[in-house]
Amino acid sequence: MQRVAVIEYLRTTRQHPTADEVYQQVSATHPSISRATVYNVLHALVDAGLVCELTIDRDAARYDLCAHPHAHFRCRECHQLYDIDVAVPLAAGQEIDGHQVEAVSTYLYGLCAACRKMHPEGDHA
Repeated sequence: MQRVAVIEYLRTTRQHPTADEVYQQVSATHPSISRATVYNVLHALVDAGLVCELTIDRDAARYDLCAHPHAHFRCRECHQLYDIDVAVPLAAGQEIDGHQVEAVSTYLYGLCAACRKMHPEGDHA
């Protein structure tokens, strides 16, 4: 039931929450769940390949449901994290030069569309 609650929350958010943020949201509807349980559930879901642990943020790991292959973009100005659909020729299960690809993770950094509108002079900083 606790794993289902965590997966359901991750399925309904596009925020790429930290473990503490997952705990805050899940505990609002499941008050008996502990912070340690949320951490353990997240690690188990990562190990099972159902949830991706994102290390794009230097301050804390963030979590995302591994629903479909996509990249993550972090804005250097507002620090928002966005899902980016890109045509990536690599996918889990492929073999490249004799190497078996098990996972693909792409992080993009730059200036998001909203920040570019507010600071057009910062496009190339």
